[in-house]
Amino acid sequence: MNDSTTTGPQVAVSYLRVSTTRQMDTGADVDAEGNSIATQREANNAKAARMGAIIEKEFVEPGASAQTIDKRPVFKQLLAYLGEHPDVSLVIIYMRSRAFRNLGDAVITKRRLEAMGVKLVSAKEDFGEGIMADAMEAVTDIINEVQVRMSGEDIKVKMRHKAQMGGTNGRAPIGYRNVRIEHNGRQVNGIAVDEERAPLIKQAFEMYATGDYSIDRLQEAMADLGLRARPQGRGGAKELSRSHLHRMISDPYYIGIVRYKGETFPGRHQPIISADLFERVQKVIEDRSARGQRDRVHYHYLKGLLYCERCRAEGRTSRLVYTEAKGNGGNYAYYLCLARQRGECDLPHLPVADIEWHVLNHYAKLGLPSKFLDYIREAIDRAMADAQAHVRGLHVTYRKKLDKLAQQEERLLDLAADGDLAPDKIRVRLRKIQTERTRAQQGLDDTGEQLELGARKLQQYLDLLDDPQSLYVRAPEDGRRDLNTASFNKLWLDDAGVVTDELTPAISELHEAARAFTHHNSASKVDCATDNQQGSDEGETQKLPGDSREFGLNHRFRLTDMFRVGSSKNVLVREKGLEPSHH
Repeated sequence: MNDSTTTGPQVAVSYLRVSTTRQMDTGADVDAEGNSIATQREANNAKAARMGAIIEKEFVEPGASAQTIDKRPVFKQLLAYLGEHPDVSLVIIYMRSRAFRNLGDAVITKRRLEAMGVKLVSAKEDFGEGIMADAMEAVTDIINEVQVRMSGEDIKVKMRHKAQMGGTNGRAPIGYRNVRIEHNGRQVNGIAVDEERAPLIKQAFEMYATGDYSIDRLQEAMADLGLRARPQGRGGAKELSRSHLHRMISDPYYIGIVRYKGETFPGRHQPIISADLFERVQKVIEDRSARGQRDRVHYHYLKGLLYCERCRAEGRTSRLVYTEAKGNGGNYAYYLCLARQRGECDLPHLPVADIEWHVLNHYAKLGLPSKFLDYIREAIDRAMADAQAHVRGLHVTYRKKLDKLAQQEERLLDLAADGDLAPDKIRVRLRKIQTERTRAQQGLDDTGEQLELGARKLQQYLDLLDDPQSLYVRAPEDGRRDLNTASFNKLWLDDAGVVTDELTPAISELHEAARAFTHHNSASKVDCATDNQQGSDEGETQKLPGDSREFGLNHRFRLTDMFRVGSSKNVLVREKGLEPSHH
């Protein structure tokens, strides 16, 4: 701990921790047992007030159960913070059982804090000072560890008993919902069928049981049919992954069976599929494993991009999936509409060579007018010139900051040599200067890098749109996949070729800007012709068509968005896909 002669209140940090997300929002008036963040915050603040300390920063470990300190990222951040702020002398916790679940962690953490001059204080426990206080802390930590282990064993027994009785431990699998139901006059946890997803899950089992679908193709088909996982946080509902689907079709829960630690028990929940359908699915999985297939995924650089135009015209979404078949002494690759397998579409099998040609042909429509590309390149040059001037100013500012910090450090060292300032205060100030110097040096190194990176990415898009078809022809397969990813979200095809597309946001905005630019130039030429007829000798500055003083990119396309790294405009693309291949 810092020298007791130091004037002013002690500086503290507060550590709050709960094991579940539900405890994060519970109020202190509801939970008086310390199981909520609000309750712990109130107690820690009161402890700091009694000690005459000021809480400088609060560290909140959100709802995640972790038996050891190594698995708590926020506690690691706290330790790092202490290393950077030597003025902190106290860490306040609610109770030792909230911070430590075993004696080893408690001892190691205490030694680390003592080495940093920091004391650990419990808001609800007062052990005093000295040898007996240390002994009482250790006894408390041992008891906490025993209680944790006994609680864990008790939970295991209860979970097994619940499974034996047909109950579901934890969150229900997709296709079901955790609900509250009334049982013998009281509310208890129960499981209900998810009426939205259950029919789709049954359909997934039925499709896989035919043997015509790999996991890869089943995943694409179910995504088209609308099967989504339950929303998680702000991310929204996402498509099921291949691994999630594989676990799902292997899980006997869907025929009314619960599993716990390798044992199976009849469940109380309603089955979604029959036992016969489940067995047929397991037979397909076993047969493929025996043949060494294991749902092998075929690679092709157009996979995931192609959709059926005939289905789109009928109001459906259906992907074209890549398939390889053997016949007549060779392998034949083609794309197949998933809806055709379900008897909903009559699009014929499309040979891969034809598809590749259609996509290549469509790239001819992706290019932009050369005058527009020249205009954007000039705009980049102007923006970069302005940015460089700004960067030079920042460099001067950071350099002055570093010089000032060096002078401050020299004065502190002089004071230390003369004995005019307490050593502990000198250490605190030197540490602060070192932190500020590191930040200033980082700022000096980073200025301009993000802007330049954004400009390079935009320049890559311009190179792509200069002559996209030639670039696509010369690119290897990996490069073509990257070009496709950078250019299109979706391509809709019929047997005659690509009918329509959905461009990526960056390409779409560049095309919109090009149309606005062309329209503006046409209108400007008409205005210039009218002005010339009327005469223009009043000394006004002439505005040329396409001049940056007159032509502004509309709000749908902003050049600064293209420069902003990490913005909501996704304009980044792997560089290798934007360069011609060299053999």
